[in-house]
Amino acid sequence: MTKKLITRRSALVLTASAAAFVAAPSILRADAPYKRSLNMQSLNSGEKLKVTYWADGQYIDGALKSINYFMRDLRSNEQTEMSTDLLDLMYDIDQLTPSKAPLYTMSGFRSHSTNEWLASRSDAVDPSSFHMLGMAMDLTQDFADPGMIYRVAKKLGRGGAGFYPVKAPFVHVDVGPPDTWLWPQHGRLDRAEEYDREQLKAKKT
Repeated sequence: MTKKLITRRSALVLTASAAAFVAAPSILRADAPYKRSLNMQSLNSGEKLKVTYWADGQYIDGALKSINYFMRDLRSNEQTEMSTDLLDLMYDIDQLTPSKAPLYTMSGFRSHSTNEWLASRSDAVDPSSFHMLGMAMDLTQDFADPGMIYRVAKKLGRGGAGFYPVKAPFVHVDVGPPDTWLWPQHGRLDRAEEYDREQLKAKKT
């Protein structure tokens, strides 16, 4: 009798172990692939884009093309390849904010002519803006707390972060050399030159 109980108990343990072994891969499959997605809405065009741009350890070409178009210069209709570092920064910012709202975008890529035109009309526009390199975005998310993105970007410290508490408040983020500012203060005017030097140094090495 004891021998039978031991046998039955052993069988139950083996059955439970087998079930766990079969279930484990399913759990692992449910967690993979790890993805990065952006949910955005343009305050200028009204366009919306919800897209997974990175999965299984690599960027998705089709998704990047959709993002490039979404972030195009609306004045000239020109577009460029947006920096994937910028996309990752926006993704991390979105993950660290409590808001479930989309990232409301205002200005992504700017052609040189558009940036020059804007700079001639506003002291808030940097003549050497990282927008022209596809490395910057002006955005907001929580209209009740427009400075929230600025605080998160400032804490991350992965580029420039500026808060503009104007009539329609927004935050500028870029992946150039780190800097922070609060309008009417400006970011460092030598950041573009610093970035160029870093790029030249990287090419030589």
